[in-house]
Amino acid sequence: MNSVVRRAGGGPLGVDNLLARDYQWPPRSGRLWYSWAVRCSFVGAVLVALVAGCSQLGSTGTLAERADKYWELKQTKRWEEVYDGYVDPAIKDKLSREAFLKKRLLAYDILSYTLTEAREDGDRGVVRVDSEANIPVRWTGGAVRLIQKKTMVEDEWVKRDGIWYVRFKE
Repeated sequence: MNSVVRRAGGGPLGVDNLLARDYQWPPRSGRLWYSWAVRCSFVGAVLVALVAGCSQLGSTGTLAERADKYWELKQTKRWEEVYDGYVDPAIKDKLSREAFLKKRLLAYDILSYTLTEAREDGDRGVVRVDSEANIPVRWTGGAVRLIQKKTMVEDEWVKRDGIWYVRFKE
């Protein structure tokens, strides 16, 4: 009995599954290993991403390491991460996340920065940073121009439960 259904043009249209023994599947040993390897690689990548993300949020690094990461986030304008991981928890009672983010909408562009000093004194710290930024300036007639300027910034930091946080004066 012929189990192949034919079209009008003469080519096969489908296979009768009742006689599947006539049409055996190819060996699966190679595909199983490949599938297993892909799954393990995916799970491994997810675990690495989770560990890296968790370690950055509450990392207990030195003052210089925390300040460098803070300035990197400022330069890339990732203000949510700045508020969540670097703003002093004591200030968060007075400064809501929404108010913090709203004030950062018009933040100037940091072109480059260099940490020149990170000084620790117990649970207090001071970080000096030389930066170059494009600062928007309003000219007569309402026009806004960007002026490239070098600045020196001095941030105050405080250590709470072993983690350094930047103090804002807002």
